[in-house]
Amino acid sequence: MKEIKKDFPLLANNQITYLDSGATTQKPIQVIKSVENFYKKYNANPHRGAYTLSMEATEVYENTRSKIAEFINAKHREEIIFSKNATESLNLIAYSYGIDNVKKDDEIVISIMEHHSNLVPWQKVAKVTDAKLNYMYINKEFELSDQEIESKITDKTKIVGIAHVSNVTRNNK
Repeated sequence: MKEIKKDFPLLANNQITYLDSGATTQKPIQVIKSVENFYKKYNANPHRGAYTLSMEATEVYENTRSKIAEFINAKHREEIIFSKNATESLNLIAYSYGIDNVKKDDEIVISIMEHHSNLVPWQKVAKVTDAKLNYMYINKEFELSDQEIESKITDKTKIVGIAHVSNVTRNNK
């Protein structure tokens, strides 16, 4: 844990465990330095100008897209879309892809542990498209069982939206 904490300036010298990442995520020093470097050397609108600084900003932006694509093993760099946060990303997916591709009687599956940012957009998509919104429930260990997953994800399922960590449950053990 100390090895990881040393990358996060706010956590490195404090005896805290930060659990509010759903609202504000701590940034590792590598990210802070990269953002600082961009602001110092390339702070212009990518894709918006024919002047040198804008073209340099575009190159940095697109190279970042390529690095991320390689890091997550995406087939194409165009698969990488930048947004300001997970809520914006979920809304983009729901209101562009979801509304255009989910049809009547299709199913959308989310867990009962989802934050509103991964609940409300799918409620709206289900309402607009007349699809069914199904919820997966957790067991006593606050986990989704294999049985629950297998019973809820069917051939009719078109969207599965599950957070990998939930801030709406806590273990009372």
